[in-house]
Amino acid sequence: MGTFAKWLWGIIILFIIALLINLFAPAPWGAKANSKKMGMAVQNALNESGNGTWARVDMSGNVARIVGEAPSAAAKASAVEAAKNAQCQSCANREAGKRWHVVDDSAIKIAKVIPVAAPYTLTGVFKDGVLVLNGYVSSEAAKAKLLADAKAMYGDKVRDDKIRIARGAPNVDWNAVAHGNMSALSNLDYGRFDMKDMDSLLTGHAASVDKRDAALAALATLPAGFNGASKIEAVGGKVVATGIIKSAEVCQQLFKELKGKSKIKFAYARAEIRDGDSLILLDAMADAAKKCSTYVITVEGHTDADGPAEYNQNLSQKRADTVANYLISKGVNPAQIKAVGYGEAHPIADNTTPEGMAANRRIEFKISESK
Repeated sequence: MGTFAKWLWGIIILFIIALLINLFAPAPWGAKANSKKMGMAVQNALNESGNGTWARVDMSGNVARIVGEAPSAAAKASAVEAAKNAQCQSCANREAGKRWHVVDDSAIKIAKVIPVAAPYTLTGVFKDGVLVLNGYVSSEAAKAKLLADAKAMYGDKVRDDKIRIARGAPNVDWNAVAHGNMSALSNLDYGRFDMKDMDSLLTGHAASVDKRDAALAALATLPAGFNGASKIEAVGGKVVATGIIKSAEVCQQLFKELKGKSKIKFAYARAEIRDGDSLILLDAMADAAKKCSTYVITVEGHTDADGPAEYNQNLSQKRADTVANYLISKGVNPAQIKAVGYGEAHPIADNTTPEGMAANRRIEFKISESK
C-alpha cells in the first residue's frame, strides 16, 4: 500500500471516529446530547412561565424552534423570552450566564381574539318578505346552525352580513331562542324580534288571529328560564301582549294601542268611574302594567278649563288617584304606579268648543324607567 493510500485511509478512519464520538461520546464531545438537554431546559422554562400548555420546543442543533398557537401576542412574547433565558445546567462546556442556543419563533401562531359582547344581542327584522339578522353568536358552527334554521323558514330571503362571533352568551341555548323567535316571526306580515341576554321581545302584525296564535305558540317553545315577551296586533283581533316586556318604548306603545280612542269616563265633576266599558279598559291596562313591571307607570289626570284652575287640578288628581287605586286593586305593584293631576295645564285641543273640552278631559298613561 502506497503512502498516499495510507494517508487516505487514516483520514477516513479519523472521520469515522470523530463522527462516532459526536454521536455517542459524553460531554464535552456530544453536541447532540447538549441539544437534547437544552431542549429539555427550554421546555421546562416554557412550562414554568405558564406557556407549556400550548408551546413545545423542537431542537435542531442549537436552534430551539418553538411550536404552537399562542392565545395572545403577549403570551407569545412571554414564551419567547422564557425560551431565550433558559439555562442548561448539565450541558458540557457551559459558561454561566451565556446562552448555548438560539430561539426560532417563526412557528408560533397567535390565536384569533374573540371579543366579548355585552349586552349579548341578536335581532331579526322581517319586512317586505326579507329577514335581516344582526347580532352575536358564539362560534362559526352556531352561525351556520342559525342560518340553516333561518333559510329553512325564509328560503333565500335571509340577510346575515351583520352576524358576528363573540363571547359572553347567556347561560341558555342561544340558537334555540333564535329558532323560536324566527319561527314566531315567520307567522307575521311584518315585525321584529330583539334578543338581549336572557330576554327577548317579538313585535309585529299578523294577518289573522290564527296567525297571531301560531306566533305565540312558537314563542312558548323557548327554553325554560328565558323570558320571551311579545306584543302582536292581529287583523280582526285586539293587541295581545305576553311575557315581561323590557322595552319602555314598546310598553308605551302597548298602552297607547290598548287605549286607542277609548276614554275612561267619570261622573260629572266627580272622581267615580261611571260605566262598565271604562272598567273593562282598565282591566286591560292592569294586565299591561304587569307585563311592563320593570317600569314606572304614571297615571296623568287632565281636565278642561271650565271652572277655577285650583278646582280642576284637585279634580284631576282625584281622578288619577281613582285609576291608580283600581290598577293596584287588580294586582299591579303599588311601587310601580304614580298618580299626578295636571288640571287644565296641558290641553290637547281648543277649550272654546264642546268637542275640544271633551278631548281635554282625559286620563293618560306615561311609561318611564324605574328609579
